[in-house]
Amino acid sequence: MPPKYAMTLMSVILAGFAVIGVANLIKVSHTPQQLTLSSAVVSCCYALQMAHCSPSARGRLQVVNRRFPWTLALQSLLSLSPVLFLDHQSGALAGFLAGACTVLLRRKLSYALFGAINVTVLVTALVTGDDLFTAAFMVLSCASIGLITTALSRLVDLVTELHRKREESAWVAVSRERVRFTQDLHDLFSYSLSAIILKTELANRLIGKDDAQAHQELSESLAITRAALADVRTVVHGRRSLRLLDEVELSMRILDSAGIEMTTEGDFRHIEPQVGNVLAMVLREAVTNMLRHSRATRCRITLATTCDGQLRQLELTVANDGVSGPAATGGPHVASESQHGGSGLDHMAARAGQVGGSLRTESVDGWFVLVVRVPALRPPAAPPVTVPTSPTTFEHLSSGPEHGR
Repeated sequence: MPPKYAMTLMSVILAGFAVIGVANLIKVSHTPQQLTLSSAVVSCCYALQMAHCSPSARGRLQVVNRRFPWTLALQSLLSLSPVLFLDHQSGALAGFLAGACTVLLRRKLSYALFGAINVTVLVTALVTGDDLFTAAFMVLSCASIGLITTALSRLVDLVTELHRKREESAWVAVSRERVRFTQDLHDLFSYSLSAIILKTELANRLIGKDDAQAHQELSESLAITRAALADVRTVVHGRRSLRLLDEVELSMRILDSAGIEMTTEGDFRHIEPQVGNVLAMVLREAVTNMLRHSRATRCRITLATTCDGQLRQLELTVANDGVSGPAATGGPHVASESQHGGSGLDHMAARAGQVGGSLRTESVDGWFVLVVRVPALRPPAAPPVTVPTSPTTFEHLSSGPEHGR
């Protein structure tokens, strides 16, 4: 139900009760002045009731007076005024007042006033000479109209709130999609463009000296460009998925072109696709940072399986010797990524968090180490097989305070 439809429904039903109130007062009006005054009183009460029950009007009134003391007091006076000039009360107007109290006031106070208004209607009916049946009818009318008014007002509030939540949910969904798109473009293009620039510069230096090698570098640069174009299409449609083994092989070629010796340890093949995609994106960002922000000559990539009770975790470690400054002389040193104007570590941490993982970085003895741990969602499909690497063995660096890059 749209909010406008709910408001229209409430307006029509309350208008029907107002017409009943006018008809009852017209019945006991004996002069044109009384008739005009009765119509004016019911019209004013209806306008105040709509202001008290409409969420938008209630919000504007609340800015002027926080708990509606003046408008509610005016409605109370108008609801009792027929007793003064007609010696007769209106159950519809009293019901409006009872409903307004339940809508505007705190729960305990509203319940007390709701009961007090109905008791007042009963006493007034008996004092003005109505019989017991008529008095009971007036109380029933007052209570029924008050409850219906309250229910209609709550209905309008609920519909309005639901539509507001729906709009917020749509906005959140759009914002999340923007963040995903931004992160994916950052991950893809930072890596791909860095690799293309690197290989193009290398090919430019090799032209005339080693044309065959230059041709190979240009061919690989073209392949990376085509892959980046394909990745853009998958990002647009939200279907991008990377394999960790492919990223390891691509990183080896890129780092080799940059003159960085890369060694690996572990089985990168039999990994659950969702986890493998996250680890591949983390590796891609780590290699991009290495190319852009360090002077590394060696890189070590290790994938290991750890067990914490019943929980199996995959631990991907990417280390390079490109740390400069105090950390190069030994001892921990924080190299904040903000110094480079980047946000890759935040993206990597967010990627790991998507599958319940964590990310840690540190700088020790001239090495920058990035460790990401993610749950192994299912056991490997085949026994682990170590990827052939150079004889260099990854040395376990002592743990220290967490550092950023």
